[in-house]
Amino acid sequence: MSTMTTLITPAENRFFRLSEQARRATSLQQISGLLREHVTVKADSPFLRDTVRNLIVHDHAAWLTACSHEWQLLASLPYVVNPNDNRQQWQHCELCHKPVRYEYHVQNKHDQRELIVGSECVKKFMNAETRYLMVITTEDNFYAVAQYQTLTAQVPSVPTIMFKQPWLPQLPATHQAQARAVRRETSQTVTTYLKRRSKTLPLKALKPTLKSYTDLVQLETETIAAQQLAQQQKDASVQQQARVTAEKVAAADEQDLRQSQAYRQYLRQLAGILVRRPTRSVAKQLFDGLKTLKLKRPLVNSYQFGLMVTEYTQTGQVQVRRLAMLDRQFVTDLNQVTQQLDQRQTTRFYDDVYNICWGWEYHRETDQLADWQRLLGTRWATKLSLKWFQQAAQLTTVAEIRGWLGSQPESPLTRQLNQRLAAQPQLTGIARTQLKRSELREFCRRELTASEDLTAFVQRFQTTYQLSESKQAQTAETLAYYYIAKHSVGDHQAALAQLKMLLTD
Repeated sequence: MSTMTTLITPAENRFFRLSEQARRATSLQQISGLLREHVTVKADSPFLRDTVRNLIVHDHAAWLTACSHEWQLLASLPYVVNPNDNRQQWQHCELCHKPVRYEYHVQNKHDQRELIVGSECVKKFMNAETRYLMVITTEDNFYAVAQYQTLTAQVPSVPTIMFKQPWLPQLPATHQAQARAVRRETSQTVTTYLKRRSKTLPLKALKPTLKSYTDLVQLETETIAAQQLAQQQKDASVQQQARVTAEKVAAADEQDLRQSQAYRQYLRQLAGILVRRPTRSVAKQLFDGLKTLKLKRPLVNSYQFGLMVTEYTQTGQVQVRRLAMLDRQFVTDLNQVTQQLDQRQTTRFYDDVYNICWGWEYHRETDQLADWQRLLGTRWATKLSLKWFQQAAQLTTVAEIRGWLGSQPESPLTRQLNQRLAAQPQLTGIARTQLKRSELREFCRRELTASEDLTAFVQRFQTTYQLSESKQAQTAETLAYYYIAKHSVGDHQAALAQLKMLLTD
């Protein structure tokens, strides 16, 4: 470049535009319009965008190389020396427009366009092959270009051996010296042939080096193939290891997910909807109200869950085998949790029917009526009525109850109640094994004022519920605090603060 700030000189501009094939085959095509409109392109030219400036800086050398291979010396008239000493009579270089005494005639290999180029522009714009022939033609043999073209037509590999860069880059290091010898010996043979006018091609002299070159090319091809195979095997091994690692990570993540409290809670929420066996529209509303897990892909969407609800209502199972995109382990877990919840709720329903009719003593008839209405709102009581409960509650002995049940249509309910009557001949209550917060509140509301003292209050709870030992003791203690607080006229919050202070070391 002529200056540090000049990106494309006028001579380069003309050279680029005249080298049409190279221009079309490279990124030079992207600035064709710019070359037509602006002879010189500088780094600070106001019309130059940053992206174009970066492209020129990055690809400039590659453009010159590509265009240089499009030109060759004209074999019939490679150069002319102007005999006139007057510079005004000299031809001008068609690239830099300077007067030149030594006119080198170059020809485009594609469209045969001819140019007169000065020696400096030949050195700057033409490739190594053309510069090599320029020296021999000028100094030794005017016909060197024609002889060279005749030789390369017979032996096309000669230019590659002499000028290609890089030279056999993938050849093993143990054969690099041999490759350099092949290039050196070929260049010496061709140069000797070109320095004098001759019609006899040096084919015999070139034969050993051409054979060596063919062997080296084959060796390089085999080396490249071996390297590619090794790289493919390495890539395959890396990919396999990555897959194994990904599978292990996925398995660990899946295990962590399935052991997490959030996952188990989500399953219980879904199961709670499924066991109710609602319509698909109701199920969708309930599903949309759930707090989903934060995963890359949801475990189930509302459409899939609607199919689950329909299937569970019809078959009592969650399988959805035709939804292949669902995680099968998730489906299995959900089915298991749903089955367990359904079984507990079904057992709880039959226990409640027995307890509300015969096992429990009610202080107020309104409480017993409320429990009947609660049971009538469940899916297990679709064939029952308030009258059925009222008739059942009037029976006071096992014999009366069995006789009355015998007059009822055979059903799962009658079988379950007969089993409970056999296990409870004294018509004592069946203790619950699980306790919800809402149930504890309801128990306190009903029993607080009806219990004669704290002992009766706690004892009534212990006959109604049989939780785990630690949970039972903790709840009994909670009830004691509650009973005392409700029967106290003091400041509960102050008392609690003082208790906390006493319990703190």
